[in-house]
Amino acid sequence: MAIPSSQASARELVRKITKDHGFVSPERLEQLETFDPELRREIEEALLTKDRMIGSSVLTLATNLYTSKARFIFELLQNADDNTYSKALGLGDIPYLSFRVHPDYIVVECNEDGFTDTNLAAICSIGKSSKKGAQGYIGEKGIGFKSVFMAASKVHIQSGVFSFSFRHNKGDSGMGMISPLWEETDEVLPSLLTRFTLFLHNDGDAEMRARTRQSIETQFEELQENLLLFMKNLKKIHVVFYDEMSRETSSTVILIERPRATEAVLRKTKSNNGKTEESVKYFHVTTHESTNLAKNENRTYSDAEEANRAYAKSQIILAFPLTESQTPIVEPQDLFVFLPVRPVGFSFLIQGDFVTDANRQDVVVDSVRNSQLVDSVADGFIKAILQFCVHDTLRFQWMRYLPDKKSKNEWRGLWLSLVESIERRLGQVPILFSRDSLSPRLFSDLRRLTLDTLDEFGNPLFHDEKPGKVISHRYDRTDLKILTDYGLHWATFTDIIAWATADLKRDALSRIRSSSMSADWHSRVSRLLNLPFKKQWANQYPEMKRLALIPLEDGAWVSAEQTPIYFHNINDLEIPPNLNLQLVARDVVNADRIALLENLGVKTASVSLVRQSIFNFYNSKDPDFETSKQHLEFLYLTDNEAKQMLESFDELKLINKNGNVFKPASVYMYIVNEDLYGPWELFRKTAEGPNPGDGAPGWNASFVHSEYFQAPPVDTKDTTWVDWFYDKLKVEKYVDLEYLSEARGYIQSYRPEKFLGSLEVHYQHKRHLKPEFIEIVRDAAVLCLGNRKVPLKDAFFPTPELTKRTIKFLGYEVFFPWLKLEFENDWSKIPPRWKSLLDNLRVSVSHTDVAFALSMLKWLLEAFPNEPTVSDITRLFELYDHIQERYWASDSRTVEQQRIRAVFSQQEYICIPLPELPCTWALPDSCVWDAPQEMMTKNVLKKLYGTCFCKDGAACPHFPRFFVETLGIRASCTWQDYVEELKALKEDDCDDVDTITGIYEAINALKQRSIDTDAIRDEFEKNALIYATIDDLPFWHKPSECVWSKAARLRGKVSLNEDYEDLERLFTKILGVKQVDLMMAIDELKHTGSRPSVSVPEVKQSIWTVNSLLSTETSPPDPSDILSSSIFPIRYPHGGVTCGSAASTEFFIVDREPLRLSFATKVKFLDFSLEDVVRLRSFLHWVGLQSRYLSCCVKEVTSFPGEGASPILNPDIQIKYRAHPLLRVACHFNTPRSRSSRDVRCLYDALQNAKLYETDGISSNIQVIQDGKPQQVESSRNTLHIDEDELGLNVYLPRGKDKQQFTFTNALSQKLFTWMMTDPITQLSETIEKDGIHATRDILLSPYSQLSAALDENGIAIIDVENTDVSMQASESPSTLVGITASGMQDLDLSDYDNEDDAFDTPTSGTESMSSAHRGTATPSRTTPAGLPGAVFSVGSPFRQHISSQSLEPPTPTRNGASNELYVAALGKVITAGRRDSLPAHGEFHSRRQPYSYAPDLGLQSLSQTERDCKVGAAGELYVFELLSHLSAPGGLPGFSRLNWPSNMRKYVTVHPEYADMDEWRGRETSDITYLDVQRKLTTEFIEKGYLARDVWEGKHPDYLIEVKTTTGPCETPFYVSKAQYQRIQDNANGSESTGNTIYVIFRVYWLGQEDIGLAIYLDPESLRRSGQLKFQSELWSVVPGTDNNSI
Repeated sequence: MAIPSSQASARELVRKITKDHGFVSPERLEQLETFDPELRREIEEALLTKDRMIGSSVLTLATNLYTSKARFIFELLQNADDNTYSKALGLGDIPYLSFRVHPDYIVVECNEDGFTDTNLAAICSIGKSSKKGAQGYIGEKGIGFKSVFMAASKVHIQSGVFSFSFRHNKGDSGMGMISPLWEETDEVLPSLLTRFTLFLHNDGDAEMRARTRQSIETQFEELQENLLLFMKNLKKIHVVFYDEMSRETSSTVILIERPRATEAVLRKTKSNNGKTEESVKYFHVTTHESTNLAKNENRTYSDAEEANRAYAKSQIILAFPLTESQTPIVEPQDLFVFLPVRPVGFSFLIQGDFVTDANRQDVVVDSVRNSQLVDSVADGFIKAILQFCVHDTLRFQWMRYLPDKKSKNEWRGLWLSLVESIERRLGQVPILFSRDSLSPRLFSDLRRLTLDTLDEFGNPLFHDEKPGKVISHRYDRTDLKILTDYGLHWATFTDIIAWATADLKRDALSRIRSSSMSADWHSRVSRLLNLPFKKQWANQYPEMKRLALIPLEDGAWVSAEQTPIYFHNINDLEIPPNLNLQLVARDVVNADRIALLENLGVKTASVSLVRQSIFNFYNSKDPDFETSKQHLEFLYLTDNEAKQMLESFDELKLINKNGNVFKPASVYMYIVNEDLYGPWELFRKTAEGPNPGDGAPGWNASFVHSEYFQAPPVDTKDTTWVDWFYDKLKVEKYVDLEYLSEARGYIQSYRPEKFLGSLEVHYQHKRHLKPEFIEIVRDAAVLCLGNRKVPLKDAFFPTPELTKRTIKFLGYEVFFPWLKLEFENDWSKIPPRWKSLLDNLRVSVSHTDVAFALSMLKWLLEAFPNEPTVSDITRLFELYDHIQERYWASDSRTVEQQRIRAVFSQQEYICIPLPELPCTWALPDSCVWDAPQEMMTKNVLKKLYGTCFCKDGAACPHFPRFFVETLGIRASCTWQDYVEELKALKEDDCDDVDTITGIYEAINALKQRSIDTDAIRDEFEKNALIYATIDDLPFWHKPSECVWSKAARLRGKVSLNEDYEDLERLFTKILGVKQVDLMMAIDELKHTGSRPSVSVPEVKQSIWTVNSLLSTETSPPDPSDILSSSIFPIRYPHGGVTCGSAASTEFFIVDREPLRLSFATKVKFLDFSLEDVVRLRSFLHWVGLQSRYLSCCVKEVTSFPGEGASPILNPDIQIKYRAHPLLRVACHFNTPRSRSSRDVRCLYDALQNAKLYETDGISSNIQVIQDGKPQQVESSRNTLHIDEDELGLNVYLPRGKDKQQFTFTNALSQKLFTWMMTDPITQLSETIEKDGIHATRDILLSPYSQLSAALDENGIAIIDVENTDVSMQASESPSTLVGITASGMQDLDLSDYDNEDDAFDTPTSGTESMSSAHRGTATPSRTTPAGLPGAVFSVGSPFRQHISSQSLEPPTPTRNGASNELYVAALGKVITAGRRDSLPAHGEFHSRRQPYSYAPDLGLQSLSQTERDCKVGAAGELYVFELLSHLSAPGGLPGFSRLNWPSNMRKYVTVHPEYADMDEWRGRETSDITYLDVQRKLTTEFIEKGYLARDVWEGKHPDYLIEVKTTTGPCETPFYVSKAQYQRIQDNANGSESTGNTIYVIFRVYWLGQEDIGLAIYLDPESLRRSGQLKFQSELWSVVPGTDNNSI
């Protein structure tokens, strides 16, 4: 934003907007009324029609304005609050807004900083604003400031240099509301004052005007002082009313003060009829930021606000009214949405950015944003409470602001949810205080006490522990009631029990146990603790019974639950011996205490108590047999009475047959019986014999003493004595094989014939086997047919089908694990009680065909002979084939494949037949199906098997599938396999070159994506795996010891290209064998030159090698040693060629063929042709021999005898008409001819009297000096001649239109400026500045009407010399110079050069030029054909000669103060944008928002078009460089630095401080940015963004050539490429599917200079051209996006 510096510039801004709107003021239309009323009517109708055609927004606004509910007073207030008051605040003034209300107009004033051009643009538009729209007050949609026209027909705005007005009446189109009219005024406002004068409507009748005035007064009456609480900037509002005589009738001043951040004081002073009333309000103000909000449906957001989600944050403000003494004021307060809306039932003011309804009378109840803001109001309320908690009194009073929950029915929707949200949050933060704590506590931490919990003195009966739970007594009872409504709890009986429990734990300090406490106290406590029993709170009984409230005779205090207490004996049943009973202490006489103990359960003993005593006995004692039996009989006989009791028999103990005592719940105990698979049968000792199970030693199991079952008690109706042992005492009926692992092992080993039977009994009792137990049993060895034991999982139930299959593939002699079971031999049917068990164990026929086939393979190979017969091998391969067939027939191939691979990976099941040797066996990892040749480290199955052994003797098609697909054996070798093979060959001292080469060829044949380049290089380097010969001796070498050189052999290195000519990719790309690098080549060159006999061809070849490597080297070494070495082939005038050093021998370098022919027999030359020199430019520049280019050393001498010249009469090119501009150039550069006023006068006279002639008589000689001797020859080139006589300056041009045009355009500016730089006395020329030549050229070539602009463009200073040039009407362009463009450069077609390298980068090259066909478009530089660099002219006598050797160079960055600062600032924005932005996704380049302006001020207006284009291009390259440097931060692209920016234009950004230290790029430019993506980061980014195909480019390391094309306009603006660039685009065309390694990319930068710089990426432009996504114009090669851009 900017404030115009003058009234004239402000007036121009206003008038421009009015003109752009096509608006004509009423005054102008009035002027037509007197001239032609009908014409005025037609114009008005045409304007109205035009307004309707423009759009509906203005017309809609004009229509809706008078039906709107907008309140323009509040609109003005909010606009004022959004203003900036930095200047007023800096002077100590408070921001204010005043209204002076007159009957016919209103004057609104505020002390803001002042109107800016942005404010003007915003107020002159519909729906736009200069403030951000994400937050803040927004009036009725589309109304805003325009609401003033509800009351006014004209608004006059004055601010600073601005003075303009808007006019609108009802019925107008509305354009007057947005089209400002300049108002001339003599009034000068103070600098900090903006004034709006509203001229109220005067149309309509008196009643209508009265209603308008009343509406205005009503709006001011509705103006609350509370409004200032929520203003950001305004601190004061002043309203004054005046009568018709401009006398003040009343005034109101509202002022806000903020003593502290959370305090606000509102002062209102109202004066009326001489009476003044003052009022003061006090508030506590709390602010809270709401986040993650939804959008406001009433707002329109900018793209930037959408992108950064600016709407997601908003500030909530709560204001709590207080008295002066800081006591809460409880009365309804308003809801504000920047302006008052309505009361919503709360005692505090709420301000938030809510979504309101159309008339702003309420908020939208179903808005998501409003719901979120209501939650934030609740958070803000809690924040305010926490602030109150640090206040001395408000910490005990803040709850008065809580909504009255008795009125809860009054709230609906949002506001009910606010009450509920506040209630939820109250319990989550510490905001209450206890009796003895200074720190706030949670609601849930504190309790209110009832009267029955207090003693006779009003204190709590029990001591309150720390931290205390009793709420502070400083809270008022009415405030406690409010807190109770919101969740403060009364003390519960649970709290009382907790206090009682804590008291009992205080031992000697316990009040309950103390005899010193009064009887009244004990009575109160007993009555309090007896409440659960009195009121039958059954849920409290267990807690009470756990309290140690019962005093015993021995002085102990116990609970009724912990210690049984008996009063009397038990019925008729005898109590067993050795049971102790305890009684309550007899000194308890208090009636309340006795009642409590009775309720606690102290009663007469019962059967249940006795049973419990019996159980307790066994906790510490072992019984004798008699006691044990009596205890068990009592428990057995009273078992029926104890059915409802929860008893545990786990601690009871029994005596076994050996007299030992055990707990049957802890130790397995059994009863002796006769069951076939019972414990006694399984564990008894057996006699010796031949059958399985004979000779078992017996198992030491524990069996119950038999006397328990002699004279047993009478059986009860529920169970027998023996069954009671099984059920209650947990004596075992069977052997639990799942948990008794040792017993299970005993049975497996010594009673194998009983194992499966005992397992079946176990299963019948359990009916469920745990998975882990199943696996244990499956792994257990079981008895099979043939009395051989195998793991159960490997055994099978012998069904007829499976038996037949084993006979087919195994025969009868091979063992197979069929189960041996003890039941009838009908194998076709499994008994039901066995089938369920075997199914659970996954035995029988539940195995898959594949699993059974693998089992057959296992047992076949176990019996396989060491020297198998053909029949044995055939059977094996038939079984392989069978496995494959079963696999293909399976319904779940994935599972079966895993099963097969698991088996083959654990056992060597692959047969390796060896000729005349026993066959061996292998795992799949040691095999490969096919390979180019036999290998030492892998079994190549295809070559080993040949035709496999199928049943019919023919080749089996299943085999490749079986071994490759099913077993997972690789079909071919990987690079790792070949590396291991090379290691083995090396270890084996292999010298078979064909074998080794075959391995290399196999690696080379692998696809690049299948090779880990880093890993294979490491292996070759670490193990030296390159086999090559040195001096005819074979040896193994590391890659670092080798090179790949086609140019020359290097000393100390193994050159591989001769031995492995066809394997360059393998050794250089994959294994990293270096091609000859620069340092190697330089060393070789120096070595070649140091030999006694130097071979010129060898030296030249070495020079070519160095040159080829220099073209890609960014930091070449110092060339000093080369310059002093004899490595330069020098051709002498006599024709001989020898090698010498540049340091000791002078020679020229051919860069102009005509010059070489002229001096061929006179001087020494470097023995390279012109074409060679072009190609050797990198080498020559490196060694610094540019100064020896022949064109740099040639001097030109011109002369004219003075006869045969004809005047040139064309006025368009006469110097005398440009004398004064040329004089300004001379004075600006302080030429010797302008040092004094006399010199200036003489120079001006000479220029004004300058004459142009054409002649054929100009002669020219060229001269060089070598070894101190001049050599001169006559020149035939076209040139000009300048001399000076007493009448003025004479300029001679050659005859002929083309020759004159060429000479005038290319030579005159340089020679004329050189003449001005020559001292007229000494004839010595001073340093010729390029800028002087450029300025002179622009003056000579510009139309006369543009001479002033040309001077300004070149920054030429104004001189104090009157312009007395002869005036003439300038034509658009010189009539004789039709080929000269507006920029003064030749408009050459790009076809002049087919390659960028065709032009020398020498000091004599022509100036760089860019096409001016489209301004703001960066184009490649073009080199114009350069003439001879020298410029010679004569002064005075035609035979007085002067030699000059000045030459033109490409433009360099100029240092112009103001424009340079703007350009530096623009570069700063570019750097920020580059570091912020990321690469756009594929197809997103058109999605960027169009900026408001296409013409950013980059500070380039004063520059020439060429330099302007260069600077724009450099800024675009900087943006891309920064973008890539910070791509996916933090580290950006690995290895990316300024060396990757080999652009000649980068020198222009060195004006920025961050790049001031960057050197100018002087090397060869292949593209603007280059990057070899070694770590694949950029490639991954392009893949993720959708530019490259993942399956093609993932894992590759492309070499990127990046060209940057930049414009300040939109993306559709054409950009330009040279023919050389277009050729490079075609050479590197590859498409997204290519396997090439070079990718050409165009980064298209547009909208340069805007905040949101645009970027489009054209990867592989040739492919895009072919698909029509880019359009190339022939010859000029201008490029624009095509119609199909969706896929770019």
